[in-house]
Amino acid sequence: MKKLKKQTVHIVSENTAWAELVVASLATTFECYSFIIETSVESLWGFNPDTIIVFDKSTLGNPSSLCISPIERGGKWLLVNGGPIDEQSITGTIALGFSGLITTYYTLEMLPRALRAIASGQLWFSREAMSKTLQHLLSSAESSHHSIDVLGAKYTLSNREQQVFLHLLHGKSNKDIAIQLHLSPSTVKCHVSSILLKTGKHSRCQIGMLLIDNDVDEPLTTPCIN
Repeated sequence: MKKLKKQTVHIVSENTAWAELVVASLATTFECYSFIIETSVESLWGFNPDTIIVFDKSTLGNPSSLCISPIERGGKWLLVNGGPIDEQSITGTIALGFSGLITTYYTLEMLPRALRAIASGQLWFSREAMSKTLQHLLSSAESSHHSIDVLGAKYTLSNREQQVFLHLLHGKSNKDIAIQLHLSPSTVKCHVSSILLKTGKHSRCQIGMLLIDNDVDEPLTTPCIN
């Protein structure tokens, strides 16, 4: 088994009994991790990029109402014990700087997997929440065309790569994209690899986050490369 990287995880909750239960359930799996229980976020500032902060919404409240911005505080923040309404507004959660969300019924079950994903630089949101968010973005002509142009210019994607990129956002497989664009599957695979390399993403699942992560209202300043 691959040895886990040593790092610190802050479990922030006003319910110390729950926090202790979380630490006890994680300690045996994440032996190299140091867990710290906090009851308030007041002193949680200036974290290094590898530190993970688990924020218990059920006891601490809505982070946006409390003016909590992970982007300003540093570290990788995971919102746990969220509700259905949180899954409907993950664009705002990501904009605040949170790296993931787990709803109340799945917190203890999903927390180990979420920690591994976030520690490796990935985001952790449910497939359903991500699908709804991307479908909402793609339902707008501006999101599905203008935004692709902006991202294409930013990452110097060729015209063909932009076409492949748009199909990836719709969840199409390489085979489906090949049929739609009249290309061979191997050619599509090369385009996908190039898109991942240029955008700095590690998987197809992360590509959709570019529509949320980037300011798509900026004007085009760099021509696309054919």
